[in-house]
Amino acid sequence: PLFFSIGYSCLTIVWLAETGGLPVSLSMIYCILCSLALSCHAKTTLTDPGSVPQSAVPSEAQRKNHPEQKLSMCSQCQTFKPPFSHHCRICNRCVSRMDHHCPWMNNCIG
Repeated sequence: PLFFSIGYSCLTIVWLAETGGLPVSLSMIYCILCSLALSCHAKTTLTDPGSVPQSAVPSEAQRKNHPEQKLSMCSQCQTFKPPFSHHCRICNRCVSRMDHHCPWMNNCIG
């Protein structure tokens, strides 16, 4: 529905420019901005936010360099949780540097 509505609005703006109801430069700017918005939306929706792999285990060097950081396990995934990672209950995975799960994008935002 989103791609259809923005595509329809671009066609309407182009039609207005062709009939003289709107300057051509404004319609070009509008269509470029719509294309950029759609490409950013598609990239955010289709890009993996950076999930923590199941085989992630902290190395000895990390443990020695940062002894103040306690090693924690995810109660859902049963894997080691790096600092700043959180388990998303909607995606059902641990996401590195997770901010929130966006319902508009249907993806985690990291």
